[in-house]
Amino acid sequence: MNNRNGVNMNYFNLIIHPVQFFKQLITKEKISLLIPAFILILIGILSGLIAGNAVSTINMGIAEDQMSMIKGITIGTGIFSGIIGLVLTVVIKAGIFNFILNKMGGAGKFKTAVYVVSLAYFPKIFQSILNLIFQHPINLTTTYKFDWVAFLGSIFSIFNIWQIFITIIGLSVVYGLSYKKTAIPVIGMEILSAGFTLGTSLVAANSMASLSNTSIK
Repeated sequence: MNNRNGVNMNYFNLIIHPVQFFKQLITKEKISLLIPAFILILIGILSGLIAGNAVSTINMGIAEDQMSMIKGITIGTGIFSGIIGLVLTVVIKAGIFNFILNKMGGAGKFKTAVYVVSLAYFPKIFQSILNLIFQHPINLTTTYKFDWVAFLGSIFSIFNIWQIFITIIGLSVVYGLSYKKTAIPVIGMEILSAGFTLGTSLVAANSMASLSNTSIK
């Protein structure tokens, strides 16, 4: 992909040589958010498909045409909410990183931070595809049990670590800061996000357990 000053952006370098990729990025006159937007939209679509398949594995005892309708609604809702959620997450993260890194002595712009943060989500595409292919059926009798293995696996998965790795490299290069300085807000944000996810998941699991006990009585 070429821009006006003739810089060629080879997106394959994002995988094999991310430092070189982001060094090329800072030489561009203008940054297009088309590729990052495509990444977020694709992840949102895959999330919707995963949600639809999950619903179809639940035995609700209803007619096939009704189940197809429910699955379609779930997919549509999942895609919409997935895309909107990702965009909001990227904007919030980029805003926080831009503020902190500039305060730490870096020199970058909000749009560049949005580009880097959203582009770093590309490993999630591979994760979503694998989740879609190897999706497990939902067992309603165990939905109230919090799965620590799945939770820890999502945090320390190769895809999540890969995303963090790309984010740190990208922000470090474009803001002109060391990897150590850049890692502080990036990893800090991941810890806060994991803590929030853990808290909400535990609350949801406890609520489901209470409803299950109430229904049994």
